[in-house]
Amino acid sequence: MASQIHRSTTQGNFERPPAPWLVVVRQSGYGMRHAASFTLLIGLYLHLTSLLIGRELLLEYVLTPRFDMALAVPMTYAGIMGWLMGRRVIHPNRWHRVTYWLIVVYFTISIPVHVQTYLTQRADYILRFPAWYSYFLLPILAAMLIFAWRLEFKNKA
Repeated sequence: MASQIHRSTTQGNFERPPAPWLVVVRQSGYGMRHAASFTLLIGLYLHLTSLLIGRELLLEYVLTPRFDMALAVPMTYAGIMGWLMGRRVIHPNRWHRVTYWLIVVYFTISIPVHVQTYLTQRADYILRFPAWYSYFLLPILAAMLIFAWRLEFKNKA
């Protein structure tokens, strides 16, 4: 019996202590991966809903100014952190690097479009985009969501 206890302790059958919270936060790019994924998921929801119920009903019941202003918060965070965390992203190849920076630019361009709702208290700016825009954007947003969720970051800068 004593030899069994000794064997199990010397073989290292102990569980690893959980990673410190800061390591976990760093591994997600200080929340950038989660903010980008959340924003893209909401974007998918909005564009799909627009196609299903129409833009007028979307504006009336879903994409209210308050909703758009709330969406601007994680979008802005993801956009800013995308620029700041760019050097810490692990890029396995050139296409990964190019795709990452295209997504960061997409977020950067999208920020003022959504933040303007804070000034105007209106979300009807979406009517300036053609109705087919959601058909075009849905597969792109889905691919961007998968890409963002799979992002990996270096532990050290």
